[in-house]
Amino acid sequence: MDCTEYAETKRKAAKKISADIRERWNNRIVQRELHLMGEAGAVQYLSDYGRGIGTAKVIGFALCAESEGYPEMAMGFWKRAFELETGEKPIALNAQNNATTDRAPGKKSTVTPKIETLNNPIVAELPPNLQPGRIVTMQPVDAPSERSYYIENPDYWGQPKRDGNRVVVIATQDKVYYQSRSTNLRQQPSIAIETALIETAAKIGTFVLDGELYYKSHSGSEHRTGSQAATVNIESGFPTIQPSAIYAIFKCLFSKGNDLTQLPESARITAGVEVGEMLANLSPVFEIVPTSRTHAEKLLLANQQESENREGEVWVLHNCRYVGGKDVKKFPIVRTKYCQELDLFIVGLTPTKVAGRPFSAIEVAQEIHGKLVPIGTVGTGFSGEEMQEIARRYEVNPKSVKIKVRSQGLTESGKLWHARFLEFC
Repeated sequence: MDCTEYAETKRKAAKKISADIRERWNNRIVQRELHLMGEAGAVQYLSDYGRGIGTAKVIGFALCAESEGYPEMAMGFWKRAFELETGEKPIALNAQNNATTDRAPGKKSTVTPKIETLNNPIVAELPPNLQPGRIVTMQPVDAPSERSYYIENPDYWGQPKRDGNRVVVIATQDKVYYQSRSTNLRQQPSIAIETALIETAAKIGTFVLDGELYYKSHSGSEHRTGSQAATVNIESGFPTIQPSAIYAIFKCLFSKGNDLTQLPESARITAGVEVGEMLANLSPVFEIVPTSRTHAEKLLLANQQESENREGEVWVLHNCRYVGGKDVKKFPIVRTKYCQELDLFIVGLTPTKVAGRPFSAIEVAQEIHGKLVPIGTVGTGFSGEEMQEIARRYEVNPKSVKIKVRSQGLTESGKLWHARFLEFC
């Protein structure tokens, strides 16, 4: 098998390009214009970042380069993957492509344009970076400075942190796509949301929103899933009240034919308000996440979030450019939290006599210096389906299942205080 046959075989068996590959493509390859260097760009990337890289990840870069229209660069990755997996040397790169000083733009693919499929939708009006299933969202990192720094700094604007799941909405007059943070496409959350999005797109054209989908209980509390909100309603004595799916809008990435990722964050927030007001006028299931700009507004935001026992705040540089993923060097978007989020191991499940429940609470431990140290239990935050999945995973791999837990801190004895399950790690 030569390298060409190898690549064809891997394409047929390929899964969806992961979000971390997309993130590295945008932040490491495109930012340095390595994609314009043909095979030499792949050689340069692997030289800089490829120490110990696995075959699967190299194949991911090859597939990503092809999907973006750069087959010459893709071939550089295919050759490296071939060598890693077979131990054989592929045909040497030609002198022109192997010269890392040659910055001549690589040609776009001349192969037949991709045909839209269920797992590969294409929206003609959108650029490649904003196609459904290919949008890498900006991710906040834990703030390196105290909350007061962001309140005092006029370059940072604040938004309340919502307790849901990140969802990008791509709305056209014919269809709406919903993309998760991991770039997977998901089902519509509600008919009301779908109808309003299509109606608005029919008026203003295709648009792309970045926001948070959460479910509201009868009391207004926010939850990641409808099951969690329904459980709150049942336990509060309101079993007939159905949870409401709410889409909270952070910003707009595309509107009126313009790719807003090329503009400052302030322009994206403003566009998000404009589109959000149209949607909110059609249905109460849309929320425009408020943005605090002045010192007084930011101080009020922080005080209100703390007094209401909210999750925390997100602070964004209002003049920052759009960079998908996490940027731990320039900190364009950070989060300050009143609750801790911990990645913990399940070390046990407490028994229960309640029918249909596989356990009562999760016993968890934190890894410290290579040892698992028990720090208490988690008895809330999971739906019935999640409980079954937790029990199944723990039975298969005891003490190897990792979950993300939110807690209001630790007690004096080092145990979790008011902890709740968030998701699997």
